[in-house]
Amino acid sequence: MKKTNQMTNLRDRLSCAVHWGKLLLLVGLGMLTSSAAMAQQAAAADSAIDVARQWLSLADANQAARMWEQSNALMKAQSDQKSWITYIDSMHSQFGPAPDSRFWQALEHQVDHPSLPRGEFASVTFVSGYAKARAWEKVALVWQDQRWVPVGYQYGPLETIGK
Repeated sequence: MKKTNQMTNLRDRLSCAVHWGKLLLLVGLGMLTSSAAMAQQAAAADSAIDVARQWLSLADANQAARMWEQSNALMKAQSDQKSWITYIDSMHSQFGPAPDSRFWQALEHQVDHPSLPRGEFASVTFVSGYAKARAWEKVALVWQDQRWVPVGYQYGPLETIGK
């Protein structure tokens, strides 16, 4: 009888250890999955910021026509190339040529937002130090063909951000 109780006790302990081992394995796998998902999201965020920064560098180099050419069809449907060039020129008139500094401040991400066409969108907001004033700049992007594509741009004096 004593040997049977010892065997049952040992079997219960092994069962408990196996149960905890499985639980720890599942938690560990979940953490790996979460880490992988977080890494993927961070890479997508970095990519959106890089595309926005590269696109703004075209404005800094007085290449508004190339900005328009690289934009998504949604933007082109809203603004013809001549109007776009005028818009970028007015920004330079208001704030000055290329900024001395530009730092991204915020990144927003939306999927199938009700006020937008279906799809995945991001917007990157920068704070930029131009010769005449500090400004905010916001680049809108759409996920298309496995990459971010610019779809819009807004700007304004820094004191109007959030108003």
